[in-house]
Amino acid sequence: MPDPETGAERWLSIQDELLRSLAHTISNRLATISGMAGLLEGGEVPEARMLDGLRQAAERLEHALQQLRRLPRRPDAAPEPMLLADGLDAALELVAEHPLLRSRAVGREVVGDVLPVRAEPQAVVHAACVALLAAASRGPGALVVSLETVADRVYLRVRREGPADADLAVPEGEIDPAPLTDAGVLAWLLAASNGHAVAVPHGCGFSLPTLAAARRRGG
Repeated sequence: MPDPETGAERWLSIQDELLRSLAHTISNRLATISGMAGLLEGGEVPEARMLDGLRQAAERLEHALQQLRRLPRRPDAAPEPMLLADGLDAALELVAEHPLLRSRAVGREVVGDVLPVRAEPQAVVHAACVALLAAASRGPGALVVSLETVADRVYLRVRREGPADADLAVPEGEIDPAPLTDAGVLAWLLAASNGHAVAVPHGCGFSLPTLAAARRRGG
């Protein structure tokens, strides 16, 4: 049984990792802007190329700040109708600069009609981050995210592609604690959304009730 307290601690650890990645990105963007500003201090008319570079650096800085605002948990958040694909898109942006995801290919599989769900949007973004990072930690290789509706629930699964021997080794006689840790943090993040962690070979996943199912239940 996943331990909610352990799940909360694990999320704080993941949040710190994402915060460090974003802080590094913001620092780089500020250094670029500062360097360009120094070149303009001489009073010369700037070249169009320099102005374009300054504009791009400012846009990337603004994007990084937007991701930073997605990190905190919202205590007043409540479940609402949403598309799981939207939460996945936001999560992919949030983890893009994390060392485990940087420059790693992420494919997507959509199986049939993926129905809307009722869930806390921020919690779903965070849960998708957990699933992406959990699969990436299993070893090298591209990641594949699948979205699928099965009965009254919508599933998001992330798996790592690659040879089986690329998985992190677990000594004989010991149990790999990663799946239990993943399940714990997902259970904690998605508790108010009636979300469930699901087992995925070489990865991690979760499910959420469809909007129709949540309405039937009175949610």
